[in-house]
Amino acid sequence: MVLLKFHGGCQEVGKSCVEVIGKEKRILLDCGASPNSGEIPNIENNLEVIVSHAHYDHCGAIPFYKFKKIYCTHPTADLMYITWKETLNISKAYKEEDIYRSLKSVETLNYYEEKDLGSLKFKLYNAGHILGSSSIYLEIDGKKILYTGDINEGPSRTVRSADTDIDEIDVLIIESTYGSPLDIKPSRKVLEKQLIEEVSETIEGGGKVIIPVFSVGRAQEILVVLNNYIRSGQLDAKIYTDGSLIHATGIYLSYKDWLNPKLKNTIESGINPFGDIKKADEKKVFSNEPCIIVSTSGMLQGGPVLKYLKLLKDEKNKLILTGHQAEGTLGKALEEGIREIKPFKNTIKIRGKVIKLEFSAHSDYNSLVRYIKKIPKPEKAIVMHGERYQSLSFAMTIWKTLKIPAYVPVEGTVIPL
Repeated sequence: MVLLKFHGGCQEVGKSCVEVIGKEKRILLDCGASPNSGEIPNIENNLEVIVSHAHYDHCGAIPFYKFKKIYCTHPTADLMYITWKETLNISKAYKEEDIYRSLKSVETLNYYEEKDLGSLKFKLYNAGHILGSSSIYLEIDGKKILYTGDINEGPSRTVRSADTDIDEIDVLIIESTYGSPLDIKPSRKVLEKQLIEEVSETIEGGGKVIIPVFSVGRAQEILVVLNNYIRSGQLDAKIYTDGSLIHATGIYLSYKDWLNPKLKNTIESGINPFGDIKKADEKKVFSNEPCIIVSTSGMLQGGPVLKYLKLLKDEKNKLILTGHQAEGTLGKALEEGIREIKPFKNTIKIRGKVIKLEFSAHSDYNSLVRYIKKIPKPEKAIVMHGERYQSLSFAMTIWKTLKIPAYVPVEGTVIPL
């Protein structure tokens, strides 16, 4: 009998970690940390783990443990280093030697390359989420499991959409970040137009725009959009960048064959689609010059973006949130309308405008349903990586509409297959 044990990512966005237990082999699928509390899964040392992608909520807990082996794609290995270093700089949660010990355990794979571990074998499909992101397909003791990780079935400026030509599946473990029928997002064209309109309005009014981003994925998507409009003459603005996104964007440029064909062609034609990426000159940022500041971290839980929040004392300036803001984060508080914050010693009164434009790299509700319809029909589905309402709503859709038995585990749940 194969068992699935859920160590995290249950009715929450973050701390994703699933243990697959067979007769002879055990392996983890992801080992992430909570983006708001930093909480990590309670697991043993000396296990093996397959990492779906390099976001903190899927790989951020790895340096806390000693793993025998860490499997992932080539870009994920490089981007995990960025994520771990950023975590170290913000929270001092672990030590430099923990990061390097983890890197020594990494073994990289290409998409569709099968890894045979005896009674368990697996391969990685493109998940369409960020550079190198994977859905993990396992066969263990006769059971075929697909763990989607974070998926994007729709279009993206940076990477190809998620693979759906997948082998036969017994059990589907699927994310549900936007799993409620209410979670239907505008098209990318509409979102991009709204972003440029909001930016242009502020720049033309002599103000500054602060855009907090996740260093991996969201940063590159936003930079491609902004620079595309600048090159076309539809936007006239200077962009300043800060934080670990600078190094992460360099990694994107070095893996052009893993990007979507249009972006790859742009790079090969001699154009840097991300623009001039270098650390912001703070004298210019804090001068009277209108500008855009793109900086980490995406949920305002630390990183250099915090020092730019003082600009929101001026009503001419604007903060644009472009991604999911987890409960308990400063980003969530600002999204909900808080008008006074204290990121450092001094209180900041928010007079500038705060808006949310959801440039998610996750599938929305309709896209998740399309994804399940495109892949081979599983015997059962397990819904995770979504807040309670999203997880339960999407499980209901899978069961009632798609006619697939669906389950929503809580942390510590063990499901026999």
